[in-house]
Amino acid sequence: MSEQLDVSEIPPLRLRPYLDPKPWGGFKLAALGLAVLPDQRIGEALATASAAIVADGPFAERSLGAVVTASPFAMCGPLGLAVTGGRSLFPLLIKLIDAADDLSIQVHPPDSQAPPGHLGKTEVYHVLEAEPGARIALGLAPGVSAELFAAACRAGDSTTELLRWLPARSLETILIPAGTIHALGAGCFIYEAQQPSDVTYRVDDWHRRNGAGHRRPLHVEPALAVFDPSSRPSPIPPLALPSLAGRRLLVAACRHFALERIELAAGESVTITAFGGPQAVTCLNGAMTLRARGGEISLTAAETGILAAGTGTGWLHTSAETVALRAWVPDLLREIVTPAREAGYADAAIAALAGPLPDITLVMAT
Repeated sequence: MSEQLDVSEIPPLRLRPYLDPKPWGGFKLAALGLAVLPDQRIGEALATASAAIVADGPFAERSLGAVVTASPFAMCGPLGLAVTGGRSLFPLLIKLIDAADDLSIQVHPPDSQAPPGHLGKTEVYHVLEAEPGARIALGLAPGVSAELFAAACRAGDSTTELLRWLPARSLETILIPAGTIHALGAGCFIYEAQQPSDVTYRVDDWHRRNGAGHRRPLHVEPALAVFDPSSRPSPIPPLALPSLAGRRLLVAACRHFALERIELAAGESVTITAFGGPQAVTCLNGAMTLRARGGEISLTAAETGILAAGTGTGWLHTSAETVALRAWVPDLLREIVTPAREAGYADAAIAALAGPLPDITLVMAT
């Protein structure tokens, strides 16, 4: 794997996710068929982490990180490398997250304030299932000042009542910019796409203890240094785009990633194209084939396949009623703004795909 790989040598890659046990995790990922040990509470299945393993084909049993390191431009393309700052990282970190209990109240830094050698973390949640009463904390509650919040964090007081909690609803999408104080509540099962970063600053972990009786560390001062008290993201209205088959919805887009929900009946096919960045397709239910130059892979529920940046165009074909999520690093003008305008959407509706971020508005202004 030390040799430089030509893009024509990189077929679609089916990945085995890296499974991460968490104190707040549950058993939904095991129920989907992932290889989980009995009674193991898995919080996250990291589908496109560097530690994810290529399941079959010419790169079988190699890690995704090794494939990217061997040929970063072929895998990530100019857009992917732009959002990683030239680092040899797959630019889309895709996760399935099972929150059986509340996650910590936390914040992630932007690129400009991330520790040396690390990226910041802007992320998007697409809610797959929400149990009755499930909720998500997104920013400070109305009337709560940054000073009041900071004082509670430094005193070790509960910050729960200081946050803005929204009901979690299935199929809703929320883009969470770096700097947003947030928490995923118990009873949420979500798909997450994010920058490839593991930098998380916890300010409140519900006084949880691990099996050894120890509490996880908090990071109050680093969190307060990067959090944006004005950030209060809300669910994004999706945009339906014309399709020759099935139903295709743009549900989020910023400079780091775009996200599309694809719903197909058995026997239907669609084309997926990206210009200058890679694509990751996660099958949520059903069964599908992902075809592209160099080969094809089959995906069933909870499986993810990727197309290298240089592949350009791929095809999804279903053998059963199927729902999939496609994430990619977009050319915002060419792949988001122009097709949405052609579909008749107003610029304000298109810009809302970026949530609180100005990314699409800035592209429109150029």
